[in-house]
Amino acid sequence: MSETYVTETIHGEIVKDGPIQGVNVDIKRLREAIPAHCFQPTIARSLSYVISDLIVWGSLLAGTLWLEPQLEFWPSRLLRFVVYPFLAGLPLTGVWVVGHECGHGAFSKYKSVNNFVGFLAHSFLLSPYFAWQSSHGRHHQYANNMSTDLNYVPFSKIEYKESFRKKVDLEHMAEDAPVVVFLRIVLQQILGWPWYLLTHITAGPNSSPRKSRGWWDNSHFLPTSSLFRPSEGLNIVLSDLGILGMSYVLYLAGEKYGSWNVVWGYVLPWMWVNHWIVMITYLHHTSPDLPKYNPESWTYLRGALATVDRDPGVVLKYMLHHIIDLHVIHHLFPRIPHYYAQDATDAIKPLLGPLYHVDKQNYWQALWDAFVMCQWVEPDPEKTRQARIDAGEVADAAAAASDEKGVLWYRSGRIPRVVTVMRGS
Repeated sequence: MSETYVTETIHGEIVKDGPIQGVNVDIKRLREAIPAHCFQPTIARSLSYVISDLIVWGSLLAGTLWLEPQLEFWPSRLLRFVVYPFLAGLPLTGVWVVGHECGHGAFSKYKSVNNFVGFLAHSFLLSPYFAWQSSHGRHHQYANNMSTDLNYVPFSKIEYKESFRKKVDLEHMAEDAPVVVFLRIVLQQILGWPWYLLTHITAGPNSSPRKSRGWWDNSHFLPTSSLFRPSEGLNIVLSDLGILGMSYVLYLAGEKYGSWNVVWGYVLPWMWVNHWIVMITYLHHTSPDLPKYNPESWTYLRGALATVDRDPGVVLKYMLHHIIDLHVIHHLFPRIPHYYAQDATDAIKPLLGPLYHVDKQNYWQALWDAFVMCQWVEPDPEKTRQARIDAGEVADAAAAASDEKGVLWYRSGRIPRVVTVMRGS
């Protein structure tokens, strides 16, 4: 097995990495296996997805406006406030996904074009483009590192017990009632995205470039936030101005067409966009089959491969631009646009073998299972060996001992109390 260490540039940061023990693969070999065209996005093709998404959304809106007056009272309300918002949320999430690709440099070869389109796309959906680009880039850089990752870092065993004020028996813990699980899922799906942007919850304790000055200092909207370097302050202001500009557009639309029309025409679909952002991100990295890593056992390659491709069905695959079913390759090489992700995935799957994770179960069932089965993490040497993450015969005893403590696996249990602030704030 090759022991050559390589460096990979991830969002401007140099990440040192080496092969995963037990499998003859490293970043350099994976990159060489991928066809060259996968790293060559084109403006025309990338832009076509934004245009098609907006056409679908406009068609749904126009169709609802035409059909609604012809229906009786309750069917018309069902169309306006339930059916249309759900359907419209899909193409609008597609717009958000393309904006997210802009932040990674996967929309085109030109940074200015990427930032211009991404800024418009995310501002249109009330997302802070440059702020998200910064924090999300660091998530990719430190994915699944218990200390420095920025998304859905689980409790350790000690933290989990402390969340119940240590009044919990982990060996004889009863599961939450289904209604409790359901209500907590609804709470996460409705409030998770805006609350994350405001407070940076679910992030690791050392995920910010600067030390937090308090619970109020971890916002994606604050130019002086602990999340950003001083040099990024102007970009955060621009993100805020983009959101304020879109908010003013919505205000003018409310004045002209009525506030309720803005609510059902834009706000309710926007809430579905928030739902999809949370669900997609949560299920990418939360599964009983995926490990987390303490810093001593983490590498970029290990962290990137601790994600899973899921099967949401044909409609969601297409409308959400394969962000769900082709996410492993995105974490390895985020500059690959979604329309080449299948080619790239097919190229590396034979090299990854058992390190490539895919889950074909029902997507909504996966959300329920994650809530029930993934509450905290602890070492499990036997599971680590079975997953071929163990140090293997080529490593020394110190590395093997480190992995026994540093590779962590999810455990089930009761859902802890709602977290409202970032750890350590």
